Amino acid sequence: MSNVNSGDAFTHMSNLHLGSSTGGGGLKVGLVTIAAATTAYKVLSKNSGKLHAFPDLTGDCTITLPTVEYGLTYTFMYTGAAADAQDWIIKTSAITELFAGGVVFHDEDIGGAGIEVLAVYADFSNDDTFTVLTPQVGTTVTLTSDGVSWLVNGMVISNTVPTFA
Repeated sequence: MSNVNSGDAFTHMSNLHLGSSTGGGGLKVGLVTIAAATTAYKVLSKNSGKLHAFPDLTGDCTITLPTVEYGLTYTFMYTGAAADAQDWIIKTSAITELFAGGVVFHDEDIGGAGIEVLAVYADFSNDDTFTVLTPQVGTTVTLTSDGVSWLVNGMVISNTVPTFA
């Protein structure tokens, strides 16, 4: 890891808004709102640290992450009013960049076998695609790069278990 105070290590600081000497302290993080008709979304490095809000989509959305770079962080949040009938297919930019970690899955299929909560993990062998099927309100996934892979954490609320492949 390089010295964090050198070179362009802080190229993403434009996402932060700090208070001035006269007040207004606190930290605000930017927001990226995804259009409902988006079926392919390329995540930009410059949007690291911003919340990416996904509404009810009109079709499945393939989300392509940028090349791994230490410290890049993205949070995807479902902001629709009801269960979305569409999926998020989150892909790394190369098959050698894998997902590690996992999410808590909350199965809210109350008409079926009942509510379940379980952990869903990447096995870190060939996991370059993470699919969130029909997200519902409360679904939030954070991806952080350690410079080699994408670390996954979050909660998926759906009737269908998310998958790593």
